[in-house]
Amino acid sequence: MWMYDFHLFYEAGRAVLMGQSPYAISEFISPYPLAVLFTPLAALPEMLAYALFVALSLFFLWKVMGRRAGWALLSFPVLFTLFVGQIDLLLALVIPLGAPWTLALGLAKPQVGFVVLPWLLVRLDKKGWIKAIAGGAVLLAICFILRPGWLFEWLQSQPGLVYYQTRASNLNWLVPNEGSLRATFSLALALLVLAAGFLLCQKCDSWTVLQLFQPLSNIYSVSVLAEWFGPLEVVLSWAAVVLVGGNIHGGMPMFLVALGILARQHWGYARQRIPAGLFPPKS
Repeated sequence: MWMYDFHLFYEAGRAVLMGQSPYAISEFISPYPLAVLFTPLAALPEMLAYALFVALSLFFLWKVMGRRAGWALLSFPVLFTLFVGQIDLLLALVIPLGAPWTLALGLAKPQVGFVVLPWLLVRLDKKGWIKAIAGGAVLLAICFILRPGWLFEWLQSQPGLVYYQTRASNLNWLVPNEGSLRATFSLALALLVLAAGFLLCQKCDSWTVLQLFQPLSNIYSVSVLAEWFGPLEVVLSWAAVVLVGGNIHGGMPMFLVALGILARQHWGYARQRIPAGLFPPKS
């Protein structure tokens, strides 16, 4: 379990460096851009690469949260993300810091892009759109130059939405996992809710609502909301673990964390008279 996901990404990066397909690696099903982004780490010994990955995650967590990062590090999703070496947390921290150039990093993990990009995209001016498109074009150009047929290989590697939904940890967790019921429901609801991600005023609201309904989620997925973690979210995250008896492979009701964030944030909005709701104000 330790470094499980990181090892897959690391091996995928090594495959790119060797001119091979990362999809020849068992269980690697992420987009090719993720493998390309891991090539610098793949050039290092694996333990050193993992240590650097964790160090970067902690650095950007501190940069975004400051001393409040301690709360995030006490939560189950963030600890588990670092333990297995998942990329969700790091992407969610880096993309806003380097926007609009870094918006292309959402291509590395579309389920993270689904949560973090809408609120950022709606705030781009003309120059911002040019930079975002240029960043995406460069990343895709590199990918297609290195491996022209990667898109087909990636699509062929996908196990299907039903597979992903066996470990759903957001509100889709409440839908019975029978046949394709949960998968169909989650995809349809995600498409309906996506508009809210563009329209909600506050970044926290946009990200949290979309995370609650993202079609592909796991027990670490809520780590993208670490920026707003506090003592309440720490307690709720561990409560979700207890509710399923620690069965990490069956999914957990991690939607408790996102609901806690929304409740706490809106209490704060009311006290500070911060505008919430639709249509972000123009700066």
